[in-house]
Amino acid sequence: MGGAFATLAVCAVLALIIATVLRALGFSMALPLIAAGILLSIAPFGPDDLPQPEIILIVVLAPLVFGEALGSSYLDLRKVARPVLILAIGLVIVTTLAVGVVGALVAALPLAVAMALGAILAPTDAVSVSAVARRASLPRRLVSILEGESLVNDGTGLTALKVATVAAVAGSITLADVAIDFTLAVVVGVGVGLISGYALSVTLRYSKDLVPANSLVIVAPFLIYLAAEEAQGSGILAIVVAGLYVAHQQNADPGASGRVQSAVVWKHITFILQALAFFLIGLEIPDTLRRLAPGEFGTVLWLVLATVITLIVARSLFVFGMVFFTRIAKAPMAQRSTFGREAAIVAWAGARGPISGLAAFSIPLATAAGNDFPQRDIVLATSFIVIVITLLLAETLGPVARLLKIPKDDDTEEIARVEATLARAALLRLDSAAEELAAQGEPLSPEAIDSLRREIDRRIDRAQSVQAHEPMLTQEIQMHKMLKVASSIVHAEQEELIRLRDDEGLPDAIARPILRDLDAREQALARKYR
Repeated sequence: MGGAFATLAVCAVLALIIATVLRALGFSMALPLIAAGILLSIAPFGPDDLPQPEIILIVVLAPLVFGEALGSSYLDLRKVARPVLILAIGLVIVTTLAVGVVGALVAALPLAVAMALGAILAPTDAVSVSAVARRASLPRRLVSILEGESLVNDGTGLTALKVATVAAVAGSITLADVAIDFTLAVVVGVGVGLISGYALSVTLRYSKDLVPANSLVIVAPFLIYLAAEEAQGSGILAIVVAGLYVAHQQNADPGASGRVQSAVVWKHITFILQALAFFLIGLEIPDTLRRLAPGEFGTVLWLVLATVITLIVARSLFVFGMVFFTRIAKAPMAQRSTFGREAAIVAWAGARGPISGLAAFSIPLATAAGNDFPQRDIVLATSFIVIVITLLLAETLGPVARLLKIPKDDDTEEIARVEATLARAALLRLDSAAEELAAQGEPLSPEAIDSLRREIDRRIDRAQSVQAHEPMLTQEIQMHKMLKVASSIVHAEQEELIRLRDDEGLPDAIARPILRDLDAREQALARKYR
């Protein structure tokens, strides 16, 4: 056990170093990290003691899914709820069945094992799809659909995997048992997720100390997962529901003081876990291939080819079937001239990623009878190779979008309208605050009021100029220069504070709070001029 955890820790450090370099160079981290994992695995000094599937599932997969849910928006999902739910539930079931049938026919996998393979590869990957979609500058509605599908279908696919794995481990299971297990997993998972999300939201809202409150959120995925699994529900589905609930409640509360801190923490956690997941996939590929019997290697190649084709065909038929019925129903969205082309992008955006890889790791090593899980290495090898192929295909999404001439969103006027509305709200609040203070006998000075008013008036003028399409280039350049100078002034204060601490012995107890305030000012200025 100690060796397995040491391996996991070393892999996390190596993956993070490589991911950091790739991020600095502006490259996607998925394929390079898989390649790095493969190279380390075949090296003479490569690790040979990987963690058990249960450890991978709880330590890596649970918090990764929770972090993705926290980064999503319930309101954005609600706007595209119909296509998201149809894809996340209907397409996952269709894909699981289609790949399962192909696996049984091509590789003679037991039906439950074949369905487990289908469930592993049914969910698309939120990280890979989102990154490629944003690089391709796809319209926001398309990005919301793809991200929403990728998040919700994690819960659906992994719930289906749980049922298929139970069937494979038990050796035999009736269709009625499958229906009962699936329903129980969904209902209990959603219930535990809602209760957990509510409890976390209340804790965050009323806690006066954000350190323990946010610490509770960090360990919450493990507790939620274990609680749901203990109650015979889907732990992953519970995590997705809880994460969405917490994210929605935090972003619906104007005074949520822990919102920024929580977002930063989880951004770091998900970055580490994504890097580790891709690295572990690469690390496992050579070992999995080495464990295959001589005759099984050819079986895997045929199964990989058949599975990739099945994934593409099943997704395309399903998406264009949605298009057909949407047009028959004469839905407003179907009247757009780009509707068919956008559907083609959705059909092609089917990358699999770390969720599928970690799901493959979660397949148990043995059945209830104590025998080896049937053809586990064939399932793992097929899953890992299919993930790599779909990630390669995902890189073509940008060129395909350009070929289909998918228009980009132009949010300039909408952003200007929102900025003007916010500035007017600020102006009204300034007037009322000035009146309240004057009534209390503690009036603000006219100079302070004028200073605040001038800044708000500048924001209104700038927003109205954008809405009227008036050129603001000179004014924007001046504002950019002013903000950069202001940032450099703050930087000088930081340097002087550090000098006072190092050279004159200013206590850290005094220096650190001031330094944090200066850091916050510098970051706020940097966001404005970058």
